[in-house]
Amino acid sequence: MIVLETGFGDKDQAFIESRFTSGVNILFSDDNNKGKTLVMQGLMYSLGNEPIFPSGFNYRECTFYIKCDFDGAVWSFLRKYHSIIASKEGRIHVFDSISEFKHFFNSNIKKLPLIIKDGRKKIADLGLVYQLFFLPQDKRDPSSVISSGYYKKSDFYELIYSITDGGPAPLDENLIDEIKRELTILGEDRKVFEKRFSFAKKHPSLSQLASKSSDREAAQAKRSIIDSINTRISESARDRTRETSRVSKLERLITELNSLNRELTVGKVQCADCGSSRVIYKNEEFSFEVSNQFVRNEIIESIREQIKIKQEIIEEKTRLINHEQDSLQRELQSIPKPVQTILLHAEEISTSAEIDNEITKIDARVSELKQQLEDSRKASIEAKAGKKNIVNEIVEVMNSTYKELDPDGRQIFDDLFSKKGQTYSGSEEQEFYFSKIIALNSTLQHDYPIIIDSFRSGELSSGKEEFMIRLFAKLNKQVIVTSTLKSEEYSANRYSAFQEINAIDYSSHQNSQILSNRFKDEFNRIVSGFKIAADLPE
Repeated sequence: MIVLETGFGDKDQAFIESRFTSGVNILFSDDNNKGKTLVMQGLMYSLGNEPIFPSGFNYRECTFYIKCDFDGAVWSFLRKYHSIIASKEGRIHVFDSISEFKHFFNSNIKKLPLIIKDGRKKIADLGLVYQLFFLPQDKRDPSSVISSGYYKKSDFYELIYSITDGGPAPLDENLIDEIKRELTILGEDRKVFEKRFSFAKKHPSLSQLASKSSDREAAQAKRSIIDSINTRISESARDRTRETSRVSKLERLITELNSLNRELTVGKVQCADCGSSRVIYKNEEFSFEVSNQFVRNEIIESIREQIKIKQEIIEEKTRLINHEQDSLQRELQSIPKPVQTILLHAEEISTSAEIDNEITKIDARVSELKQQLEDSRKASIEAKAGKKNIVNEIVEVMNSTYKELDPDGRQIFDDLFSKKGQTYSGSEEQEFYFSKIIALNSTLQHDYPIIIDSFRSGELSSGKEEFMIRLFAKLNKQVIVTSTLKSEEYSANRYSAFQEINAIDYSSHQNSQILSNRFKDEFNRIVSGFKIAADLPE
């Protein structure tokens, strides 16, 4: 990727920077507030980066533009707030969000790394990718990623691991638990389908019939009628059984009373506890002394009447059952016999093809989930070693670069980020970031330019600055950095000694007023090339 041109403004005033080369470019001035940071931030903002503009600059009111070369394909981008338009050879693509633009960028312009975030694989956001090569002047935090919010330094490690083709990353623990729960549910579903598949194999013609919508409709239409008949048959059968049971009990009672009568002719019945010869018969409400023969005969006769009545009830229930059974037969005879079975096995019937398809889907999903778990297990083992090796390699380059930059320096880097709360004095923070960006470029071999706003901050010595510039030139790629010179340095034409750099002087710009009507017409022409009016609607 090579930045060819960038700019920003509105219909009345603008600024365009088109003096970049494919080598080392230094935007410098003899004082601050000359617009260098606005150009650098606008450049990255045009490419979908998060806004990191200086306070007091209302970036929402401006339209930002950039033209880049991606491996010979020239793309132009126009951004206003969340909306971005991408253009190539006159064809435009409009996006209402940075997320939409990211996916387009990944598919059509340049592949972006895939990382594991919140347990799921996703395309890394542009703002995270850009931290490989872009260092803003503000919102730096050596202990984490810049403007850390959604992304943390652990995500940056994932990004590096993905770029180096370290293989798939292990799954998040929460996702592993979800997979295990889904496997349990799928196992239960498969058992249900296996039972239905067994029924379908035993009744192949029935299963085929059940798949036809017309037959299903016929079965459904008869279902409620037959259910009602079956309910009445069941109720009558229960009543008949209950009455039959009562008849049996009454018949046994008569036998017992008759037996009592025979015993009385040869002896006397007497209570073993109290010695009384009185024998009592009780129904639900009354008691009778059946030791009295007259009473006993009356009771026996009454019980026989009860038996007779209950037998009539039983016969009536039988007639009702027979009637309902006849009705059921008539209903069943009015539809094909296979549909009768459908009514009886409605919950079990499906075609074997349907069931086999569902089982195949379940098996495929189970296989996929199990493979994910196995891949995660292997990746977990490999990732620990792989990530450690990659980070160690980058850190090693960081330390060697730092030692070349500052032989007397006492910093020793053991990670890509500093410890939380660690403070730097003088130029130490700038040396840390410089060593890190150089190490990332050297190890990952990415093809993005290196872009650093205020690369010599923190009272960096002239010798260290010269080392940085010489090293930038050796990278054989585009480098865009900014610098604010001291008065004596500016007077001495500081960068004239470096033949390999493209020094762009911003000193003539008015303080805090880089926009002017000088570039208005050209900027409006550029905006019109995206097929919109220069005064973009709010």
